[in-house]
Amino acid sequence: MNIKRKLSIGILSVFAAVSLLTLTSMTMDKKETNAYLEITLDIKAENRGSAAGVYLKYKQPFLKQIDGATSKELLIRTEDVQVLHGFESEDEAKAYLTTKLFENDVVRELKPFLESNPEIRIYSVFKN
Repeated sequence: MNIKRKLSIGILSVFAAVSLLTLTSMTMDKKETNAYLEITLDIKAENRGSAAGVYLKYKQPFLKQIDGATSKELLIRTEDVQVLHGFESEDEAKAYLTTKLFENDVVRELKPFLESNPEIRIYSVFKN
């Protein structure tokens, strides 16, 4: 077998192994969302940019540090702003509301922008 062919087979083998490892780790890291925590915030339009900054600041710490966290999305409409948090379970969604990250950081930084108390709801995902 010539050197070019051996090199091509070697490179192809390495590429296949790396691809398999990447796909495996992506599948293993994917958490299933079984519950959502929805927090509806009454924030004036002129303060929404600052509130979005708080969301961006704490999105990655939420996803990395909070047990069972699967996603976090910011939803904006004319009437209000909603933060939708995905969790593996309802219990983990409830527990997040008592964490230092939520109580000491997120709530403290959002408080100046709130026109009223937030509405907090937890939903289970229907699975059939």
